[in-house]
Amino acid sequence: MNADLTTTAEAEATRRLRKWATVSALLMVPATVLAGLVALTGEKAGRCIGYNENCGSTPGWLYQGSLLVAGAAWLTVLLAPHRTARGTAYLVQLAAQGTFLMAVVTTYA
Repeated sequence: MNADLTTTAEAEATRRLRKWATVSALLMVPATVLAGLVALTGEKAGRCIGYNENCGSTPGWLYQGSLLVAGAAWLTVLLAPHRTARGTAYLVQLAAQGTFLMAVVTTYA
């Protein structure tokens, strides 16, 4: 009976982690829109958009790489058989998403 409770608790923890990883991945779209609006409120944004002057120097590979890492980590959370791998992948996913959002906010910095 104790083994059944442990298995049930672990299955519940796995389901919860997968749910939060998916929610985090889906919230990237509105978070990116919000970060873009914050970037547009910067004092250099108008000059960059209007005259292409004083634009930020964030490389394009940072955006693509962070999204790729976040996507791979999300898939790892969903598909990994080991609990430790899922937890680590979730932390990597959150870090990659944070990196992407910070890059978006500092687009016109």
